[in-house]
Amino acid sequence: MVGRTESSGGSVAIGGSAMASTPKFGSFYGGRKEEELDCSSLYDLTKPHTESFDYFVERGLEEAVRRLQPIELKHPISGTSLRLWVEKPNVSPPMKDLGSQALDQRLLPSECRLAGLTYRGIFTADICMQWNNGVVVRHNISYGKMPVMVKSSVCHLRGLNQKQLVAAKEEATEMGGYFICNGNERIIRLLIMPKRNYVVGVKRTSYKNRGPSYSDKGVMIRCVRPDQSAVTMRMYYMNYGSASLGFSVRRQEFLIPVGIILKALIESNEYEIYEQLMSIQSDSKAMKGALGSQFVSQRAKIILEEVRQLSLFTRHDCLQFLGNRFRPVMGLEDKQQHAAVVGEQVLNDYILVHLDNPLDKFNLLVFMLQKLFALVDGMAAPDNADALQNHEILLPGHLLTIVVKDRIQDWLLRVQGQLLKEMKEKPAENDLQLKHVQKVFEKVPASDVSKKVEYLLNTGNLVSQSGLDLNQVGGFTLVAEKLNFLRYLSHFRSVHRGAFFATLRTTTVRKLLPESWGFMCPVHTPDGSPCGLLNHLTAACQISSDLDARGNKKDPLAIRKSVTKVMVNLGLVPVLPKLSNMAPPEYLTVLLDGCVIGHLATGAIPSIIEHLRRLKVVDGSEVPADMEIAYIPCTSAGSYPGLYLATTPSRFTRTVKQMFGDGSLELIGPLEQAYMEIKCPGGNEPIGPKPTHEEINATAFLSVVASLTPWSDHNQSPRNMYQCQMGKQTMGFPAQALQCRADNKMYRIQTPQMPIAQTNAWNKYHMNQFPTGTNAIVAVLAYTGFDMEDAMILNKSSVERGLHYGQVYKSETIDLTELRQRGDGVTNVFARSGAMARFKEQADKSANFIDIDGLPYVGQTLTEGDPYCSVVNKMTGQSKISKLKGSEAAIVDYVAAINTGSKDPLQKVTIRTRHPRYPQIGDKFSSRHGQKGVCSQLWPDVDMPFSAVTGMRPDIIINPHAFPSRMTIGMLLESMAAKAGALDGKFMNATPFKKSSKEGGDGKDFAKTGGNDGTADLLGQQMNAHGFNYHGTEVMYSGVLGTEFVCEIYLGVVYYQRLRHMVSDKYQVRSMGPVNPVTRQPVKGRKVGGGIRFGEMERDSLLAHGAAYLLHDRLHACSDYHTANVCGFCGSLLATVPLPTTRGSLGSLGLGIQQGGKKICRVCNTSKGIETVAMPFVFRYLAAELAAMNIKLTMTLSQN
Repeated sequence: MVGRTESSGGSVAIGGSAMASTPKFGSFYGGRKEEELDCSSLYDLTKPHTESFDYFVERGLEEAVRRLQPIELKHPISGTSLRLWVEKPNVSPPMKDLGSQALDQRLLPSECRLAGLTYRGIFTADICMQWNNGVVVRHNISYGKMPVMVKSSVCHLRGLNQKQLVAAKEEATEMGGYFICNGNERIIRLLIMPKRNYVVGVKRTSYKNRGPSYSDKGVMIRCVRPDQSAVTMRMYYMNYGSASLGFSVRRQEFLIPVGIILKALIESNEYEIYEQLMSIQSDSKAMKGALGSQFVSQRAKIILEEVRQLSLFTRHDCLQFLGNRFRPVMGLEDKQQHAAVVGEQVLNDYILVHLDNPLDKFNLLVFMLQKLFALVDGMAAPDNADALQNHEILLPGHLLTIVVKDRIQDWLLRVQGQLLKEMKEKPAENDLQLKHVQKVFEKVPASDVSKKVEYLLNTGNLVSQSGLDLNQVGGFTLVAEKLNFLRYLSHFRSVHRGAFFATLRTTTVRKLLPESWGFMCPVHTPDGSPCGLLNHLTAACQISSDLDARGNKKDPLAIRKSVTKVMVNLGLVPVLPKLSNMAPPEYLTVLLDGCVIGHLATGAIPSIIEHLRRLKVVDGSEVPADMEIAYIPCTSAGSYPGLYLATTPSRFTRTVKQMFGDGSLELIGPLEQAYMEIKCPGGNEPIGPKPTHEEINATAFLSVVASLTPWSDHNQSPRNMYQCQMGKQTMGFPAQALQCRADNKMYRIQTPQMPIAQTNAWNKYHMNQFPTGTNAIVAVLAYTGFDMEDAMILNKSSVERGLHYGQVYKSETIDLTELRQRGDGVTNVFARSGAMARFKEQADKSANFIDIDGLPYVGQTLTEGDPYCSVVNKMTGQSKISKLKGSEAAIVDYVAAINTGSKDPLQKVTIRTRHPRYPQIGDKFSSRHGQKGVCSQLWPDVDMPFSAVTGMRPDIIINPHAFPSRMTIGMLLESMAAKAGALDGKFMNATPFKKSSKEGGDGKDFAKTGGNDGTADLLGQQMNAHGFNYHGTEVMYSGVLGTEFVCEIYLGVVYYQRLRHMVSDKYQVRSMGPVNPVTRQPVKGRKVGGGIRFGEMERDSLLAHGAAYLLHDRLHACSDYHTANVCGFCGSLLATVPLPTTRGSLGSLGLGIQQGGKKICRVCNTSKGIETVAMPFVFRYLAAELAAMNIKLTMTLSQN
């Protein structure tokens, strides 16, 4: 049996022999064949994480160290020169510590989870040293231990089959993509970044703050080097017609007139630059696609005039000018380099860094200026910086690459600083020889590199001097909680806009834009503050990597060569100096990965694009399969036209079907999608241009979680959003390797079932392995009044039979090494206090709960205050016993002894307790349609209404008022379909946006069918065939009176989920308890047994009701009731003290204070007129505070 939903009147069996007729749904469960699951769909979900980490280990580190600045030193006396650089970085697979006695020296992820360790491998590299340009000496150095991503190329789990994974104590469906830090699974979250090497036109008022002549318009480009480090460059338009170039060095922006950079890049005269800029000028503004106004020539003159005013006439002059200005910024004050060389370095390091050739940089700068002028003249519209077409993803491996590069560069500079310092202090002793350099390596620890990466993963905070061109310093990582499988999956598919945008007060960033169709899920976003900022990738969306379709590394230069060659054959005019008269609207610029490769005649572009698209899908062609071909046509004041080709990693891609050729599948990107004609399957025949592509399936725009909602196309959209959130909060079946995990908190339902109504995605993502709820018999009925406002009545007998019975697992790790002082041996051991030889005589009270080894018996039931662990100090003999907190009973589920590597006695254990949770009044439940509610009553089975047809009693009764305003018709369909499926012994396909029958509408006759897709009619016929009502209703009798209900009741099977919000975790009650020592008012917090705040608004509402005595009781009697003595003469609260007694020697010392005796006022020096007054203690505290400020508080006492 797969699962069972019983009611005493009858039972619905799902599974068994009836399944044989539908092998599609039941094949995995019919006899439980020992065949492997096809988990490729699950692996695709975490692919961006694992692929990018593979890039980091295999290619990124190599690229990063190749681009590090080597350090060069010269000895002041001997004149010896030394050059240091790094080569051959390597991360090895995780291994156990050297002292380990284990046969298998591999460190597995499951061991790290249980022992609270970090899954990491040794990170080494070669330091190359060269004296006086002689032979290179290599010295291998360790940079500490680098955290390793699970299932990456250096993980032991890569390449294991499912049996081997289970043997390694992992899930059979293990997907990887996360790190294990101190036993916790953490992931680097995907962040949205501006698209690399793409020029974006923007209009921002903040640009005016740069200076008096700055306008609000500019263009910007985020240039990314092959090692993933980035520099963002901005070009601002000046109100007098020129333009200024801005870039940041160590978080400080520098601004340079653009003419200087143009002249510094290539040897050319002013006339050539003028001609290039002038090429977009057109005489007639009315012509469609014209981009340049008559002002362009004047602006070009102003730009060149600016350079002339600075007396810079040649390229050498400009380079010298840049070198002199930037020498201090580049940290080259003491270097004897020529100014022009420094100027060249500035151009290489900060100007359009994704291009190596100065001519390419010059051409792109000209293109940026032309786009800026078109934007200023209103000939082109500014780009939307929030649109997905201008975005890409910051992948985990790319982030690690730039962080490690930054850290190694920092370490090299510290080594340089230490060597310089020693040469300055003791030049004779430190002569830059090998032994001295090696000593410096010991003084400047290299392991800091890995420690900083671990710090990043543990805290999510980034430490960097330069800022790495990222606009946030925290929030990079999060814990991948396994509350249930859906929650776990969602972490890998979530994409955040950035911490900076969360603080903005505008809502434009959060808007759902049509450009993100098919890439971002429109349904799956949380409500509240992260709404619209935390989105989820659709199930079909993939992220491009640096590998081609065959898994080989892409070579950007080879791609550029081959694509240019193909394009030249198709009519591309390559970019050559002196050919500058090609401009829109006759010719459009062609850019490949942010490099201008030529111009194409506008008329020929559509046919060229179709040819490129045909080449894209041919295996082994010169055009990469994931190349984005975005053709922005000429329009009147629309986006700036051009043909933009992109082959870089980190881009969003998704698959669509070509409607030409042989109907191949093609990968497209968000920028090209906006200008393509894509048809939806089963949709209307489009009016307008003929479609060239077709969607593969209608649910391609939904995320994994959203695509699991049955018939979501029949629900009101906010309800589908609620379900996406609540699906991640269900008590489901979180993990099959539960016995090998020690998560802090885990929820598990005891009797999970597969839903009878399920979508295609349910099987595709193997949700049968991790079900989230139970099929329940649900009646829609207003019964007893306990079901108002979303409350629901549960059948008490169903609950006793195990409906939604669950457990909470809590783990605790006890590590005795943390109790040790430095240098001490092993003083604390796990043992029972009476079990140690020296202390036999002590009575052993804990023996019923704790074994002789100080650890609890597995399976032992514990109640509040029962001991579950005993630690004995060998020196003193004192024992420290851990006792169970909380009023809830728990069962010891699992005890793991953890080896710390040495031969010492056991020092670390993990104890997991299991807390049984029956559904009770106040627990939260929900269907899969956002219909959440609280259990209001566990109604006895005999009092539940019963069906006239079958005699069945429902498991759950919900109120009919839940449906009209929320319009969750999908739930009504599910109830009917699952009922029909249960009668037929089949699973029902509940995938949204599908045609169920020939009579149903396919979109063409929407008006005729009223949107009916034939589902309800089909289900009704199935019900009739089994002798049930066509509409899913049944005659029912009252369980209390035995009389027939006036109307028929809608009764069916709905998949219900129990959520993790349980009343036993939330209720807070207190009569007496801990108080704040200063104010004597109750402390806050449920954990410490505190009170509930009765605040100002609550006070106002009681005053409005006139409930004065209740108010007095809450704010005084139950809070900080206090009686104080007040002097009737001077009105002082603080001057009254007790009168000392004269009994023996204590009296003479003034210490014998008599309780309840006479009081005396120290000001009036009399004991007369002192009265006892009740007041809140905080009033006395106020009097003391005022007295400290030299303000006297006087109280006037009246007789009544």
